[in-house]
Amino acid sequence: MTPVLDHAARERILAAVRAAEAQTSAEIRVVVLSRPLIRHPFYPVLWAALAALALPWLLVLAVPLRPIPLLAVQGLIFLALLALLSVPALARRTVPPAVRRAAARAAALDRFLALGIHLTESRTGLMILAAAPDRLIEVVADETILAKLGPGVCEEVCAVVSKAADGDLSGALAAGVNQAGIRLSETFPASAQDRNELPDHVILA
Repeated sequence: MTPVLDHAARERILAAVRAAEAQTSAEIRVVVLSRPLIRHPFYPVLWAALAALALPWLLVLAVPLRPIPLLAVQGLIFLALLALLSVPALARRTVPPAVRRAAARAAALDRFLALGIHLTESRTGLMILAAAPDRLIEVVADETILAKLGPGVCEEVCAVVSKAADGDLSGALAAGVNQAGIRLSETFPASAQDRNELPDHVILA
């Protein structure tokens, strides 16, 4: 499988993180998910089953069918649609947008805790998560950032990444990191006593 980010792209984001953290005492992490957020077959099965239940009745209006042939038609429609909707590119489209957004948020909160971003001394960690196959961005900030800057800072960074994307994931993430550094530096400026509490490299998962 071709990596979502090659070495040069990862280095570009790493440089952006280091430049941003040179301006602020806060910590910034970037996580990129290379697999779809929802990989189970529930939604392809659901839509194939609904179509298999409904479509044959349209046929019945034109051509009367006995129960057994009707069941056979339903079975064939279900199997054909399930095979079609199980193609990865189509399977992702069967998942409702609200479900994908909720899954992205859950994945972001899980990674935030798993990476210990909430354990910085001043509780000033911020994470940008890109769910690459689903084209979704989530930004999670720790309690001190939220208390002083509000949730709007996460929305700002997310908007910058989304606007800058245009097929260039590393450039978009670097732009988001830069925006995070600017906003965080206003309230959490760098000082001589700062130490790098978290690694700066991109997490690929």
